[in-house]
Amino acid sequence: MSLSASKQLPAGLPEVLRAAHDVFINLTTDRILQIEALTVAINKGEDPEPAAREIAQIAHKIAGVAGTLGYPDIGDLARSVEQSLKADILAGAPLQNWSSINPAIEDLLDAMEEVI
Repeated sequence: MSLSASKQLPAGLPEVLRAAHDVFINLTTDRILQIEALTVAINKGEDPEPAAREIAQIAHKIAGVAGTLGYPDIGDLARSVEQSLKADILAGAPLQNWSSINPAIEDLLDAMEEVI
């Protein structure tokens, strides 16, 4: 996967970031699978708070590096998901806005799938 990730390097990304970019691309598949599994668990009625916290944590990691590595849209989507989930968790209602957060998560997953 590393070779194909190198081919997908965004134009203008400094050469020194190539290794970080390759790691980001390689981790993207795992993160997609993690988020999908957590979303399924929430939709099945499992305790939403631990899953919501984990999705928020994954989204935080994505938001922190995606823009730097040439994927600002993914960074923005991840940040939005993270902030929405954290707001609901802090309010003590992790599913309070699930009907709007779930589509945002799907948008994030779609954007991530486009880069792998």
